[in-house]
Amino acid sequence: MADTKKNRTSGVISLRERGKIAVRGKVLAGVMTAPQMAAVSRIAEEFGNGTVGLTARLNVELPGIDRRDAGEVAERLRQAGIEPGSTGATLRSVVACKGTVCRHGCYDTQGLARAIEERYGGCDLPRKLKISVSGCPNNCAKVQLNDIGIMGRRFPLFADECDGCGACEKVCREGAVRIADDEVLFSRENCIGCGDCIAICPKGAIGVASEGLRLFLGGRSGRVLRVGTEAEGLVAEEEAVAIVGRLIDCFRENALPGERFGAMMERVGTGIIFAAAGMRPRE
Repeated sequence: MADTKKNRTSGVISLRERGKIAVRGKVLAGVMTAPQMAAVSRIAEEFGNGTVGLTARLNVELPGIDRRDAGEVAERLRQAGIEPGSTGATLRSVVACKGTVCRHGCYDTQGLARAIEERYGGCDLPRKLKISVSGCPNNCAKVQLNDIGIMGRRFPLFADECDGCGACEKVCREGAVRIADDEVLFSRENCIGCGDCIAICPKGAIGVASEGLRLFLGGRSGRVLRVGTEAEGLVAEEEAVAIVGRLIDCFRENALPGERFGAMMERVGTGIIFAAAGMRPRE
């Protein structure tokens, strides 16, 4: 089981100016309350240079802080419900798209991100580990470029009640649905599981054949680009946190110091790493 030990000095980032730092605060699932935003603003005015940066992982950074004030700033952030962190060789902040509220979202992305953070956030690892969560194949969170990527999928089931109105055909960008002679012609091979046709049907004649989460392992961006390896099949939403835990444990047990997840997977064997999480790579 993953260790969730927190480093009380995490979140401190050196800047160009000597003696000055930035303090990074973790924003769970990229969502802040209005009082939290007001608190961050006050801290930036009092201790920093009056600006707040937003990171690629949906966190906040307060630059221009004197190094001697790092502890006080960190404590003030905690009082606002924002934990300093997402730095160093830890599980970095889980990035979630807005699938929870987005009309395209196939599941509660923000809820899953929070659940992973609450269980494993900030745990110590051989090197940083990045997880992102997308609600659908639009892939706003770029899941294939993270160590662990999770994408929602929802596949349609066409019922006899369909009257061939063509709404599903118009919304399908992949051409997986066509209407001919008032009948639906569906191509499972072309369908990417976005679920848009299900949502758009005015008659409610399109049900759900299958839905769940598709995982991608070993991706990364930056100086070395690696596209994550796709898993076979779909995972139930309620199983995702446990699977992430098994992958974190596998990373801790098998990675060399300083080795990223994808490099470990190449060295140890892709099939072995997938098997540790109870999955298989898609062929």
